Amino acid sequence: MKGRGFTIVELLIVIVVVAILAVISIVAYSGIQQRARDNVRKQDVATIAKALQLYAVDNGALMHTGSGCGGYGNGGGWYGYEGGSGYTTSISNCLINGKYINKEILDPSGLRACGGLSCRAYFVTTCVQSSQLVTYVYANLETVGHATTDTDSTCSAVADTDIGMNYFIKFH
Repeated sequence: MKGRGFTIVELLIVIVVVAILAVISIVAYSGIQQRARDNVRKQDVATIAKALQLYAVDNGALMHTGSGCGGYGNGGGWYGYEGGSGYTTSISNCLINGKYINKEILDPSGLRACGGLSCRAYFVTTCVQSSQLVTYVYANLETVGHATTDTDSTCSAVADTDIGMNYFIKFH
C-alpha cells in the first residue's frame, strides 16, 4: 500500500503561494495605513485652519508678533512646539486656551517639531501676499512624493526642501 500524503514538490508549491499572498497582504495593508494617516493629516490641517480663522475673527487679526502665540513670536512655526527661543506659547495651546479647539492636535506621528524631508509635524506661517496677510498650515503627506516646488507659491518656499512639506491650506 502506497503512503498517502503530499510530495515535497507539492508542499514547496503551497509554501511559495502562501508566502506570495502574505507579502501582497502586508504591502496592501501598509498602503492602507499610510492613506489613513494622510486623511487624518488633511482633516487636522483643515481643523487647524478653521480654528486659526476663528481666532483671527475674535482677536481682530491673525496670530502675530506680540500675540504670545506661536513659534518665532509671529504666529508661525511648529504648530505644537514651545519652549525654544521665541516660543512663548505654542499655537496649539493658544487655540486650546482660547477654546477654538478642545484638545491638542498632533500629526499621527506624535511629533510637535522635527527636521529633514521625512518630517511629520504641522507647520504654520503667516506673511503678506498681494497686500494681504495670509496664513498657511502645512503637513507632510506620506503617499505624495516630494518636489522642490511643493510650497513655492506659499510663505515658506523652503518648507518643501528643508522639512518636506507637500500639502497646505491657505487662508486670509
